[in-house]
Amino acid sequence: MKTWIPVKEFSQANRLVHHISAVFFIGALLLMGYDKLFGSSDAMYLHQSFGVIVFVLYFSRVLLMSWFGKPEALGTQVEKFAAHMAHFALYSILIFMPLSGLLVNATRARETVVFGIFSIPGFAERHMDMYLLALDLHSALQWVCYLLLAAHVGASLFHHFVLKDETLSRMWGKTN
Repeated sequence: MKTWIPVKEFSQANRLVHHISAVFFIGALLLMGYDKLFGSSDAMYLHQSFGVIVFVLYFSRVLLMSWFGKPEALGTQVEKFAAHMAHFALYSILIFMPLSGLLVNATRARETVVFGIFSIPGFAERHMDMYLLALDLHSALQWVCYLLLAAHVGASLFHHFVLKDETLSRMWGKTN
């Protein structure tokens, strides 16, 4: 049974969500780096807000693919399998990474304020054991996320410049 409707290229809505979420994801990474260098609580608050936006956008992206379909992977059966597994891992990490970040805040009995518009409440009391576990999980997922992102970008460039197929073009909506 096919999970997605096969189409020639991603829908305009799906492409838009992909690119906006990529900007927020990269922004969250840069803000985290800024916070580590300069200890800026403002950068951390923005990092958390960006993380919530990434979660919502990637969850929305999965829904958009179920409504509008997605193109079949190109290549051999092995390459298609690798592409499916890589995308599954990438979508999983981009959903679980923000959730683990929320858990870090919640276990410290702190709310997560999203752009000053609304907040996601933390637990009533601190749970230090759970906090340390959530922090370790978030930190481990961070490195997995970097690896998956590098693989995703590398595979896109490999398809475009070496294999010269339409993989990257389908994401930009420029297929023939």
